[in-house]
Amino acid sequence: MISIKARGGDKMRILAMTCCCVDVFPEKNTIAVGGNALNLAVNCAMTNLAEVYLMGNIGNDDYGKEIIKVIDKYKIGREHLYVVEGQTANHIIKIAKDGDRYFTEGSWTDGVYGDYRISEQDRKYMNTMDAVAVTLYDPNYKDIINIRRNGNFTLAVDFHDESLKEEWKEDLDAIDLFFISGKTQELPELKKWSAQFPQTVFVATLGAKGSIAYFKEEEFVWPAEKVDEVIDTTGCGDSYQGAFIAHYLKTKDILYAMKEGSKSAARTLTHVGGVIA
Repeated sequence: MISIKARGGDKMRILAMTCCCVDVFPEKNTIAVGGNALNLAVNCAMTNLAEVYLMGNIGNDDYGKEIIKVIDKYKIGREHLYVVEGQTANHIIKIAKDGDRYFTEGSWTDGVYGDYRISEQDRKYMNTMDAVAVTLYDPNYKDIINIRRNGNFTLAVDFHDESLKEEWKEDLDAIDLFFISGKTQELPELKKWSAQFPQTVFVATLGAKGSIAYFKEEEFVWPAEKVDEVIDTTGCGDSYQGAFIAHYLKTKDILYAMKEGSKSAARTLTHVGGVIA
C-alpha cells in the first residue's frame, strides 16, 4: 500500500523499528552505534526526502547516550524511542580480512531492546506514518503485521539472509516492500511469489552482484556500485533499504530506488559500522 500522507511541500514520514544498538569491533578497537532500525533511519534521513523517526527501547547507559548523539546529529525524531533503566543492546562483530563481518556465539546482548512492546499510543503514532520499516526478527513483528492490516501505511520488512519459507506467505498481504539478502538459486521462486502477491515489491540484495527486484513477475536488475576498498560490510543492507524506501515512495520507480540503494550501501562499505557518528 503506497499511501503518501504528506501534502504540498511537506516531507514523507518514515518510521524505523525497533533495534538501536552499539556494535563493538575488537579488531578495530572501536565501537559504532547501529542496529537495523538506526542504520536504516540514518540512511533514509540522508536522502533529505523524508522526516524520519525511531521507535523502541534503549538503555540509560553510556551506549544509549552515544545512540542519542547520532540520532540528534541526523535530526531523526525520537519521541517514541524510550530511554529506560537497563542496558542498551550491543553486538560484538568480527571483521575478516576481506572486510566481511562474522559473529561468534554469545556475541549479542539483547538488553532493554527485547523488552519493548507496542503501546496503544505507539500504534496510533504508527498510523500517522507514510511508511514503517521493521525486520522479521523484531519481537513485535506479528503485531506490526496486524497493525498494517488495519492501517494505511507502507510496510517494509527485512528478511535478512534467511532462506525463503512458505510460512511467510501468510503475512505477504500486509507487506508492501519485501527485502532479503538473496540466494541466487531462490530467485525463480521469489519471482513466482511476485505473481502470487502483486501488491508487493520483492527486492533481493546480492552483495557484489548488485540487486534484483520483482514486481508482478517483472524483473529489475541493478549492479553494485564499485568500491575501491571494502572496510566493513556491517549495515550495508540497512543502508540500501533506507535509501530505497525513501526514493521509491517518492518516485514509484523501482530501478531508480535500486540505484540509490546501491549508492547508499557502497558508501557504508567505506567505514566501520553502519553509520558515521
